[in-house]
Amino acid sequence: MIRRSLRKRASPKSEDRNEQKKVKNALSSVKMEPKTPLTPVPVNIPIPSPPDFTKLEIKGMKEENTNSEDEDDLDLESQRQKNLQDNAAIFSSLGFQETKVDLKMSSKKYKPKPATKRVKIPKPAPGPSRRSMRLQRIDPEGQPLPELPAEEPQIDQHARKSSGPIGMEDALFSGNSVEDHIHLVSRLGSAKVSSKTTDTIPLTNFVKDLNQLTLGEEGVSKVVPERIFSLAIHPAHDRTLVMAGDKWGKLGFWDVVRDKSDDTDGIVVYHPHSRPINDLQVSPYNHLHIISCSYDGTSRCCDLQKIVFNEVYATDEDEDNLLKNFDFHSADTLVYSQQDGTVAFVDTRTPGTDAEHVYWLHQKSLRTVSVHPINNHLIVTGSTDCTAKIWDLRNLKSGGKSNKWLDQIVHSKNVYSAYFSPLTGNHILTTSLDGTLNVVECTDSGKLGKRKVIKHNNHVGRWLTPFRAAWHPSREDVFVVGSMERPRRIQVYDCEGNILRNLSDPEVLGSVCSLNVFHPTRNVLVGGNSSGRVHVFM
Repeated sequence: MIRRSLRKRASPKSEDRNEQKKVKNALSSVKMEPKTPLTPVPVNIPIPSPPDFTKLEIKGMKEENTNSEDEDDLDLESQRQKNLQDNAAIFSSLGFQETKVDLKMSSKKYKPKPATKRVKIPKPAPGPSRRSMRLQRIDPEGQPLPELPAEEPQIDQHARKSSGPIGMEDALFSGNSVEDHIHLVSRLGSAKVSSKTTDTIPLTNFVKDLNQLTLGEEGVSKVVPERIFSLAIHPAHDRTLVMAGDKWGKLGFWDVVRDKSDDTDGIVVYHPHSRPINDLQVSPYNHLHIISCSYDGTSRCCDLQKIVFNEVYATDEDEDNLLKNFDFHSADTLVYSQQDGTVAFVDTRTPGTDAEHVYWLHQKSLRTVSVHPINNHLIVTGSTDCTAKIWDLRNLKSGGKSNKWLDQIVHSKNVYSAYFSPLTGNHILTTSLDGTLNVVECTDSGKLGKRKVIKHNNHVGRWLTPFRAAWHPSREDVFVVGSMERPRRIQVYDCEGNILRNLSDPEVLGSVCSLNVFHPTRNVLVGGNSSGRVHVFM
């Protein structure tokens, strides 16, 4: 009952709702009359235009604004001045100014004291340094140990051979018998050499002969123990005699075609040098003389008549001036390219091993020197300064560095070799690290003409002998060069850059032949690799 009474008392909203319903019912009972639409009646009332008070009002507003701003500025300034005066009166009443003056008068100026010098105390004399018993060579019981043996001087494993002639038998490398040596000398001495002629067959016929060359297992043999740095073939037309110089001064001979009764391999190795034999040639004036030059700074002539290695030329051993290559200036004069940028002319008829003339030509090391086959006063040099230069020997001066070249072939990287064409000298063949082979025309006066650039991969790396493209010794239009392409091959080009033949045999030729030479009168091509092996295409 109490809850129901509370609910009735606490519900005023219900009473309001009842009253709203009563009002709505009363309004709905009233009837409204419908409204009639009103029609508009036009009335014409003149409206005067308002006067132009904008300028006057704006001007007045500006004047009122400026006046109010000026009054505000004056009030602020007067207030600021009043504050300053009040502050000054307060400070003066406290006596701060008099205290400041008294402090200045009573204070004394600071005077720096002179620096006193520090007295140096003498250090006591150093006593003997402490050394362990091991360094004093005393055993733990205090007894002295026996003296150490004297150190043996270090011996150069590749020292230059003793100067003077070396007998061929004495220069035999280990593993070669005296009988093999005697047999080789007799074969070389009896070899027949045809006279060199300039008559050449047409290029088309030469290519036909070139296509007949083959390589078999009998045409491959290891002639020297180490990497081949130089390669030559004897001009004999009745025998195939190949020679190779290796990294540590060994000179190997190989008689490729032997009698069936001969049970030897036909290879005999000598040791006339101590460092790489970088050039090796049979003298065109005497086929019994085989000339070699080495990085050990010496050049020797293998005389097959006297059976001896004669020393032809030697640089100062203290200067360590390497010999890079040589060429024949005449029957008795050789010209050498050297590491210090000079060329040396040596007369083999004079006693001693010194050069007659030395000319400074390049600021960097030379790689090759080549003598013009007809005008021997012209030479071409290839250098690591990226140039091959032509020189007139009649204009050179010894001992100076002001020699002027006639013309030059410029490469972007080192020049490995530069050679005149063998018959007329009308072309120069260069091999460069910039990846090109160049055939350049050359006049009799030493001026250069048309240049044919042949792209060729010459990047052999560190462990291979660099390529040196070589002319066919009896032609003006053919040269041979190694290749980095696979399968491994030897490439023969003409002067226009056309490949005449890719010589390959995947079964027996599996390495890069960096150095390659043609036989001057026979259809024979020889290639040498960097492991001492020689490949003979016949």
